[in-house]
Amino acid sequence: MKNLLETKKPAYSSAQAMGGGIVGMLVGLLIAIIIDVAVVIPVVTDVIATGNYTGTTTGTILNIIPVLVAVIPIILIAAILR
Repeated sequence: MKNLLETKKPAYSSAQAMGGGIVGMLVGLLIAIIIDVAVVIPVVTDVIATGNYTGTTTGTILNIIPVLVAVIPIILIAAILR
């Protein structure tokens, strides 16, 4: 006769242990998007504005950086949903 402890199933699966699988991944992605929008974009915009690069080729390229930072979460969502 088998021991009762050997036949008992674990209380949670490995997916739940890793943060709930897709739910944990989506929560992490949501936190990353909030940090991106609330912290990274304003800081990058302020640093570029403080640098006084307006009117130059460097200024034009630097003004594209906040847009690229805003597009990164969209790319992450597309990669997860694929």
